[in-house]
Amino acid sequence: MAPHSRLLLSKDREEIILKFRELIEKAQLACDEFSQSKDGTISGDLYFQVRASALNLLARLTSEDSFYVRELRDMPKINPFVMRGILSAALVDYMQGFLADNKLLVSAEVFADFLSQAEVLLENDYKDAAAVVVRSVLEDGLRRLCEASKLETDRSDGVFKLAEKLARANVLTKIEFKEIEAKKEVGNDAAHGHFDAYTKADVLAFHEFVQRFLANHLR
Repeated sequence: MAPHSRLLLSKDREEIILKFRELIEKAQLACDEFSQSKDGTISGDLYFQVRASALNLLARLTSEDSFYVRELRDMPKINPFVMRGILSAALVDYMQGFLADNKLLVSAEVFADFLSQAEVLLENDYKDAAAVVVRSVLEDGLRRLCEASKLETDRSDGVFKLAEKLARANVLTKIEFKEIEAKKEVGNDAAHGHFDAYTKADVLAFHEFVQRFLANHLR
């Protein structure tokens, strides 16, 4: 795998660790409030803000069916100490490489290799072959994201259909969906032999977009 691709696929690791630590600090505040309360009550705003943010972070890093998400989601009663413990354990596992969804990790490795091949093709002015490779990587990446998000797909679903399903499920933002809708035309033109419809610069922009997109979603 090219060093540049590997760097992009792990570029937000420090940001994720900082987010974990921020949530753990807020969970500690909730624990302190709970301990100081004479009747065992706690501010709902702080507690549920931390819990919702933690569930979102853990679901994105693993899946909605992961041990961490289930433990946090299915707690029988409000308990900031349990929440802090789950977040602390998840942070340790993340830092040691035991947290991410294995399927997506494998996908990230494979896709980075294919994107590296596309880089070589571009460097040697094989823009059409590079565009086809990048398009295939994007489509397969979207399909795997659908699977990880428990979304039904059909074999005939292409880039647009897959992205549309992910956007409706709020896995993709509106901006990401619009970017995919615009960039996919380069890959479609290449796949259908319309080689004069785009330039090497267009393929390079397509490649950079897909690389950035996968770096954000396949952790």
